[in-house]
Amino acid sequence: MAARSYSHVSNRAKARTAIERRDVSKSVIDNPFRIQWPSIPPNAQNMFLVTLLASLQSTVKRRTPKSTKAGALPQFQTPTSEESCSKSSPAPSSPSSAIENPASPFGYITIGINQVTRSLESQVKYFRKSVTLTTASCVSQISAPASIAVVFVCRADVNPPILLDHIPHLVAGCNSTRPRSDPEGAWRPVKLIILPKDSESALARALSLRRAAVIAIHEDAPFLPIFYEMLQSVPVISAPWLVPPFQHASPRSLIPTHIKQLRTSAPKDMKAAKEQRTKARAAAKKTSAKLKPKKRVMNP
Repeated sequence: MAARSYSHVSNRAKARTAIERRDVSKSVIDNPFRIQWPSIPPNAQNMFLVTLLASLQSTVKRRTPKSTKAGALPQFQTPTSEESCSKSSPAPSSPSSAIENPASPFGYITIGINQVTRSLESQVKYFRKSVTLTTASCVSQISAPASIAVVFVCRADVNPPILLDHIPHLVAGCNSTRPRSDPEGAWRPVKLIILPKDSESALARALSLRRAAVIAIHEDAPFLPIFYEMLQSVPVISAPWLVPPFQHASPRSLIPTHIKQLRTSAPKDMKAAKEQRTKARAAAKKTSAKLKPKKRVMNP
């Protein structure tokens, strides 16, 4: 049953003289702590998509067992990132434990907006040095998360696009908080790649999934060296205000002011609108004065 819609004029609505309005742009100060998406040419986006599809398809063919039925969704298990002081035995795998959006079909890929967001947040948290005072005898240590090297985003296929606005900030946070002299190996920044339109459907078919809007490749992926030459032309995004003081090669500078244009409307005849507003204000003041109760004077 369709919902009822009422289009009649409300009884509480006051009759006002319609004022013609026009579209105007208003300059306002934008947030200075913003991260822009990297600028990648369309031909480079297509090359990244073709290379990623070829790598995923070859990996899926090697990992898919022969007994898997055609068209069936593969069942993957999501590894848990929480560790306690006492080790627990792993639970046996069963078909009922499969999830709809797997976090990592292989050990070196993370798929999905939420899963990639959690991985980037864990990576930022791991490289951020914090001091915790505790008296507990058993302190749980944070294990090193899977280091992400490249993040592929199907930005044109996600509606609304605001669901992906936090990805550049997380990638910039990873590049800014990770120390340059990393004992685990040579420092490589996390690259953010924007794929062309209709890439999500192609990636989902290659992975036998329903959706694959965001894909993150770890540094231990066997096919990652294929992207090294193409990644050299991709700019590195970072957040200078997150870099620790001892890692700054140059003195800090102020962030320039960002001005954005806000689209709004304004009356065409500003003089008539001002007069109408003044009259309405005087009428409202007169009405409130009538409704105000008079003070009673007590005779002695």
